[in-house]
Amino acid sequence: MNERIEKLTSQPSAARGRVAFTLIELLVVIAIIAILAAMLLPALAQSKQKALRIKCVSNLHQVGLVMSMYLNDNQDTFPYSGNSWPTAQLVDVLNLMNPYISTNNKSFFPCPSDVGLGWNYEFVLTVKPAGITTNQLLFPCSYGYYVDFYNPPKPHKMSAVTHPTQKTIMPCFAVSVPGVFFNVDLNPPADSAHGKGMDFLFVDGHAQFALFTQLNHGGAAGGYNYDTVGLGNIDMP
Repeated sequence: MNERIEKLTSQPSAARGRVAFTLIELLVVIAIIAILAAMLLPALAQSKQKALRIKCVSNLHQVGLVMSMYLNDNQDTFPYSGNSWPTAQLVDVLNLMNPYISTNNKSFFPCPSDVGLGWNYEFVLTVKPAGITTNQLLFPCSYGYYVDFYNPPKPHKMSAVTHPTQKTIMPCFAVSVPGVFFNVDLNPPADSAHGKGMDFLFVDGHAQFALFTQLNHGGAAGGYNYDTVGLGNIDMP
């Protein structure tokens, strides 16, 4: 019996089973994991960006409901204060819509892709537009208000928009890097926080993502002007 046990224990370790990886095997495993990570991470990043984009579109739809309530109470006249940019876009439009927003619902005004303090705060702190301070801003907001709808000397009515399903009224200007804003004057424009396109609220109240290449931007030949933008028709100066 002892002779049998001695014979078994004296067998080479390879015969009793491998108990450790060699250095080469470890390097191969690490290389495979690195390759898989390189393949999967871009897909995960794209999925996250798409999820945030969908949440932003949902936010803009909520903003559209607020806008609809304002229009109903103001004879279908878009928010108008008599001021021009930047006061009208950064301060006045939120002041005018604020009575229609419950305290808890202010959370849908920042885009989930917006970093830092929110687009309106980042813009005022970085650009320092004349006559505007952060003390005048009601709450963080990622959504602008196109000049077509507030430009003096007169207010504009819903009836002036002949293609409300295609005419944009509020874009997402979310900042993906604090203090850095995508440049819409470039051709093609620099990527927004949502990639090669933007989330928009349309006059009829629906919201969607649109690629830059889908937009009828209304700018000069070869240029872009996102103060006058629609999917097919631009109809209200």
